[in-house]
Amino acid sequence: MRVELFLQLSGKKMAKSEVQRCLDWLFQKQSELETESFGKGRQGVVDALSSQRARTNDIHNFRSKIDKLVETEKLAAETAKDLDGNYNSVSSLSKKRQQCLETVAQIASLEEFIQNMATEFDSRALHLVSKAEVEKQTGSPDQSNESLAKASQTCIQAVRANWQWLFQVMQCAEVHLRNDALYQEFFHEVEEAEYWMETTLTRIHLSFDRNRLQGNRADAEAIQEEINDVLQAFLLWQTKIDYLFDRAKQVVPVPQRVKGIKEPRPVLALTDFDNSEIKFIEGEALTLLDNSDRSKWKVRNSEGKESLVPAVIILIPPPSGEAMDAAIRLRVQLLSLWTTSVKRLGYQLIAFMLLVFRDWNDEETALLQQLSPEDKVELLRVIKYIESTLQEHWQEYGDFQELQERILRLRMIIEEAPEGRESNTEFLQTVVVQIKTLEDLLKKYKDFWAFWETFKVIVELLKQPKFLLVCDKWDQLKYITTAHFVRFWDTNLDIADGDLTKQTASLVLQEAPSEELVSSEVIISEEKEETTTDTLTTSLEEEQSTFIITGVLDPRDNESKLTLQEAIMLGVVDQAKGLYRNPLTGSSMTMTDAMSDGRVLLEIVSKKKIREEKNSYGIITIKITRETRPYTITGVVDPHSETILSVTQAVHDNILDTHNSTYKTETGELISISDAIASGLVHVDYHEDPNAKPEVVSKTYTVHGVVDTRRKQKVSFSDAVRLGLLDRDTGEYINNVTHQKVGVQEAIMRGFIKARVVADPSKLEVDPRNQIVVQKLESAKEKLKKGVRAIKQFKALGKPL
Repeated sequence: MRVELFLQLSGKKMAKSEVQRCLDWLFQKQSELETESFGKGRQGVVDALSSQRARTNDIHNFRSKIDKLVETEKLAAETAKDLDGNYNSVSSLSKKRQQCLETVAQIASLEEFIQNMATEFDSRALHLVSKAEVEKQTGSPDQSNESLAKASQTCIQAVRANWQWLFQVMQCAEVHLRNDALYQEFFHEVEEAEYWMETTLTRIHLSFDRNRLQGNRADAEAIQEEINDVLQAFLLWQTKIDYLFDRAKQVVPVPQRVKGIKEPRPVLALTDFDNSEIKFIEGEALTLLDNSDRSKWKVRNSEGKESLVPAVIILIPPPSGEAMDAAIRLRVQLLSLWTTSVKRLGYQLIAFMLLVFRDWNDEETALLQQLSPEDKVELLRVIKYIESTLQEHWQEYGDFQELQERILRLRMIIEEAPEGRESNTEFLQTVVVQIKTLEDLLKKYKDFWAFWETFKVIVELLKQPKFLLVCDKWDQLKYITTAHFVRFWDTNLDIADGDLTKQTASLVLQEAPSEELVSSEVIISEEKEETTTDTLTTSLEEEQSTFIITGVLDPRDNESKLTLQEAIMLGVVDQAKGLYRNPLTGSSMTMTDAMSDGRVLLEIVSKKKIREEKNSYGIITIKITRETRPYTITGVVDPHSETILSVTQAVHDNILDTHNSTYKTETGELISISDAIASGLVHVDYHEDPNAKPEVVSKTYTVHGVVDTRRKQKVSFSDAVRLGLLDRDTGEYINNVTHQKVGVQEAIMRGFIKARVVADPSKLEVDPRNQIVVQKLESAKEKLKKGVRAIKQFKALGKPL
């Protein structure tokens, strides 16, 4: 028995010592990761990266040792969790350091390019001197010393000038090097700041637990200390973000140097330049026209002269829109986190006040009525200050409403106390001190609020210029103040107690164009046309669902049920970002997903459709067939007798007008020769293969309005078809006053049809069953033939036309 006990104790000691050795190894690696240098210069960084890769591999392999220890020694859950946590911390630190070293290595590798360039300078200078020794000039008696000396002097000046030019180019390259370094450093710092700001500031309130509050002085001091610490944290981040914002103004748009510009933009000359085509001086403003070539850029100076110049001497000046957007995004994110903190501290402060202003029993009420007149006046002043300070922003918050009820009760107790009954018990002294402490606490909170509000104004000035340029039609272009748009911003405190209204809007598109519709000029053509019409409908529905959150599942144990307020205070619910978080793991999901997953318990109160909009758009496609084959007219049909006439006879009889390319029908209507050829009224012989396919060009329009001339208003496409303003078969516009029919393109030109060209019709999802194809020339041909037959019938009956 003693032997078994001894073996058990020995096994436990061995397991404990093995765990300690694992922890010691992890602590040693962590110390190395925190203290070892990242290296400087190409070789130093390469050595540091090689060492780090080996260390990362060792840490990765150490995982199996920990798993084996946990499995074989059957470690306690708490010990295994502690060991696993330490390993994950070291592993994350190692991966982060290796990622950083790999980035630094890419920067340090540029040293090789600079070294190669310096070596090339040395080699070129040595080569030129050696060449000069070999080609050393020798004079002769018949040479002119004066002309030779002049040429030598000119050569010396040229050599000196070109070395000087290289110095200037190197200085220009140094400017770009500094700008590139600033660009990379800025976005690297932005990435790190964004991660750590989110990480640190979202966890800053996780230590608050409402159930631990006692309402005593220690709690007040703890809350006051927390307000100070949180304020310092936010001010520290504000300083960092403001610094990055100022730096963003100096960041040059490096991508525009590498990827090229899409349109001309102003640039600066870094040095003087003069060639046969252009001349400019250092600092002169130029216009960059094209930088698709990495080494030669096309620029224009103030005199309008253009030339290709070395790209290295041209600077695309700051700021970079990408950098400014990143800096503004950081400010908005900080404001969002700060706004959440203002609310959480407010919740915490009111929760503490509810413990101070508690429900007094009869005995305590009697004692409170024995306060001295001085204490009564002081307490009434303090509670008035508390109520007036919190009233402005927290009046809709349920706990504050309860606080108001308790404050009102205390006020009535004090004001209705009989005179002459004074006491100075320990209870009264405690109450007076507690309530006076609330004043100091509230002042601290007001200071915190003031700093937040100041930063809020700064950020919103970036989002809110004094005026916005707004128009929905060109002729309505005007400036209006931004007061109309403030309600759309999300930085205002939205405080509610358990009641949450969720508003969702969905846009349903049915066969709608997915590409921006751009205006285009309509070109009238006499070529053959094919018209397709269709109707597209867009509908916008907005539904408002009102529901009450009855509880939130605590993600730390997936069993406990929290109130919404407790979830907010514990950081489980992030109102600012609409997220449901696990404070232990840091994982999160949207509130919508949490509701669907049953982690947020709610009760739907009502649903109602608050808005529904429907718009109808018409689609008209015109296919223009261009007949480019040359032909010879062999005969013309006489519209009166249907006999075949020669071209000369048809021109003499005013049936064919070769100058205007028209054919006159029996009714006197003029049609184009191309229409007459297609209708069989003009016979031709093509000079090329008659089976060759003509060129077809398509244009697709979206019709968002048609003019009703009689009512003098614009109607939708579907209404226009219903009212007979549009012929669905031909696409023609019909004037309902004059009954004149106007072709699609002419109607668009004259403003009867309000349409826009679709840049890419292939993205339109149109049901083939809704398509109507109209062959305009075939229709014209049939109409002409019917007209000729009708005329003959009238003549046969002897009736006047």
